[in-house]
Amino acid sequence: MKIKNLFSLAAIAFVLITSCKKSDTPSETVVPEPVASATPLAVFQSSAANYQLYVYRLDETTNTWTKRIASHFSTIAESTPTALGFTNPYVADSGVNLFQMVTLYTDAIGTNNIKEAKINASAVLEFFPSETGAKTGTVKVIAQDIVITKKAGGTFKIGISGDGKYDEATKVIDLVVKFNETAIGGAAEVKRTYKLAVDALTL
Repeated sequence: MKIKNLFSLAAIAFVLITSCKKSDTPSETVVPEPVASATPLAVFQSSAANYQLYVYRLDETTNTWTKRIASHFSTIAESTPTALGFTNPYVADSGVNLFQMVTLYTDAIGTNNIKEAKINASAVLEFFPSETGAKTGTVKVIAQDIVITKKAGGTFKIGISGDGKYDEATKVIDLVVKFNETAIGGAAEVKRTYKLAVDALTL
């Protein structure tokens, strides 16, 4: 009888210990994926013809900002209504100087002619407010390969990704873009710093 009682007590103790361990284990918290907001687009985009942001790049060699990088026509595609794209809807079979890529890759392209390079990206920037109703937040460069046309014929691709911050009050986007230049014999990650603004900046 004593042996049976000991086994019974041991079984009960095991069940109690096991149940305590299970209850002590905290449940995993599921963090929802951030959702891009279209609200900031009302600040950084306009329906005016030929509208484009003021875009500047930090020259790492001289540690100075470039002059305005023109031909950054911003657009919003129906398929991606929460993303700001850069395409040229005004000149047929043309493009934009996205992040000054036509200038940066002139040697690989064979020209610095924006129309010949034909760079168009329908969804480039997504905005994520820091909290509901916030006028500031993070901005993400949608990871993708940008197709660039060579003057001599054919194309090559440069990968882009990156992130930064935006402020609806100052109407400025601070951005770090990562370029994958392996297709032209370059590095897998080249970082460049940009400012995009609704109004002209003195830098």
